[in-house]
Amino acid sequence: MRIYYPAKGLRGKPYRSDIINKDLFTFFEGKRPRIIPSEEKLLAVGAFPTCSMDIGENTDSEYVSDKGTFYIPKSIYMGEVAASGWAFDYYFVVLCGDEVELRYLRQDGPWHETVGRDTEVTDPAIIAKMERTLVMLKDANKPVIPESVPVSRQALLTLFTLMGVTDAEELADKIHAAATKPTECAALAEEFDYGDEPKTGWHFTLMRLALRDRHRLDWVDWKEAPAEVFASLCDLLPPGAKEFLPPWDNEEIYSEYAYPDDVLRDCNPILKERYGLTILMWDEGGDEYMFFVVPVDKVKEAFAAASELNMTLQRVEDLPQETTIKIEY
Repeated sequence: MRIYYPAKGLRGKPYRSDIINKDLFTFFEGKRPRIIPSEEKLLAVGAFPTCSMDIGENTDSEYVSDKGTFYIPKSIYMGEVAASGWAFDYYFVVLCGDEVELRYLRQDGPWHETVGRDTEVTDPAIIAKMERTLVMLKDANKPVIPESVPVSRQALLTLFTLMGVTDAEELADKIHAAATKPTECAALAEEFDYGDEPKTGWHFTLMRLALRDRHRLDWVDWKEAPAEVFASLCDLLPPGAKEFLPPWDNEEIYSEYAYPDDVLRDCNPILKERYGLTILMWDEGGDEYMFFVVPVDKVKEAFAAASELNMTLQRVEDLPQETTIKIEY
């Protein structure tokens, strides 16, 4: 929901309180993603059952349409179903320059018919309800201070080395810092394309992203096509390894309905025999297949390092077999 002004500028008197002010907008503009409290939580404290904000790139700007030219201010809004049952009563905290004002608007028709119909909110009871809503909205988006997670740098280094990471020392330092000093490592989020603020336990996500970027680990969805699973596996292997593996990218030979573990299980014996490598799975409890390769004679070391890092590993041959597929080629 958004409010349209006939022109830029305040439509009523500026309003300010400890809760409703310009700083409110500064708080939310720095939040990605923004969390909206549930209707149940809002109603439990006597707040409006719905709330959100319109402070994106298309706000604080002129809007030209076939209905006319209007102004879209930044706004935080809340509301509830009106007595009629098909219309909504919305209450807006609107930012115009450095000033904030409170506006009420009933949505009971097309957006262009609502322009200019908003009125000023002056009822103390309504303002108090708006503030209760905003307190809940801010609380849901308050900064989360990540806690340090004790992680062995040596275990990280051991595992990365076994996986063939060329910059294992440097990567171990970064992941160790992300785990033990998350509040000091905001820059890593951008480096590893994390897309969110640092949080407790985020070092595992950074590990996944960093190892995939280095072609040392990959993951596929449980229903991924065999050809895609095969391509992901080959990306982790020595050059030319594909030529010695079953041609899972040939749909005329292999079923497109095979599970990812069929592909990995079928390729693993050849990897062991020809390259001395074996596939290990990193199980995070989801529906993905996350895998990497290590030397066959280093499997015990890999499991020991992973255990120290609270990672759950599985041998590919130990995975529960969903289907049995054996095709001669």
